[in-house]
Amino acid sequence: MQEILNTLLVSCIPAIITGIVTYLTASKKAKSEIATLQESNKHDIDKLMKQHEVDIESLKEKHQLEIEKSEQDHQHKIEIMQLEHKNALESNEKQQSNAAMFSVMSDVIANPQKLQGLLDLANNPAFKK
Repeated sequence: MQEILNTLLVSCIPAIITGIVTYLTASKKAKSEIATLQESNKHDIDKLMKQHEVDIESLKEKHQLEIEKSEQDHQHKIEIMQLEHKNALESNEKQQSNAAMFSVMSDVIANPQKLQGLLDLANNPAFKK
């Protein structure tokens, strides 16, 4: 029995030592590969984050340009409305002036004595100055 036990110990001890060394080597290699992958992924993640930051800045600039364009369009519309309002007031004023002139001229044509009164007023020295 002693011989069987010695034989087993002689054959098992080198196998156990080989197994432990193989386990330690594989564990070290696996840790090294994990560290390499983490470092590689870290660089990729940093690159993606920088790209996203650039994309976000680009979108912000695009949005700002759209806001400025919208504000300019609004300002142009306000200016156009102001000009249209001014033109409408001038047109209305001209129509009223023409109506008044037509009214005066129709009164003068209907009553020629009023024309003589206007001519007398025009010849008045107070108006000539």
